[in-house]
Amino acid sequence: MNILIAEDDRNFGKILQTELQEEGYSIELVNDGVEAVLRCIDGKYDFLIFDIKMPKLDGINALRIIKRVSPRIPAVTISGNAGSGEMAESVKVGALRCLTKPFEISQLKQEIKKYGDRHSGA
Repeated sequence: MNILIAEDDRNFGKILQTELQEEGYSIELVNDGVEAVLRCIDGKYDFLIFDIKMPKLDGINALRIIKRVSPRIPAVTISGNAGSGEMAESVKVGALRCLTKPFEISQLKQEIKKYGDRHSGA
């Protein structure tokens, strides 16, 4: 399964990448919302993980754009400092849920297994 992670905190992004690669997922990591949108135009992903607060284009608006092109792709948003309105907005535009940092990596893995495997046909 191919997963795109958009996370501007490079250390946290690398941790997520490593943890999910150990589960056998193919991970691509980008650092802002613009890059995430461009990668989704060019590539095929089975699951998206977007930080809400990112430079250039936030995760909510990046997800909004991507969902217009690929409405069925499952996505989870993550945030350490988004307000409840932003978290609700991310779900409104198509995220399955918003995980608040710090979260247990097992929570993220459950979401991927539950929704991503279904989407990828695994």
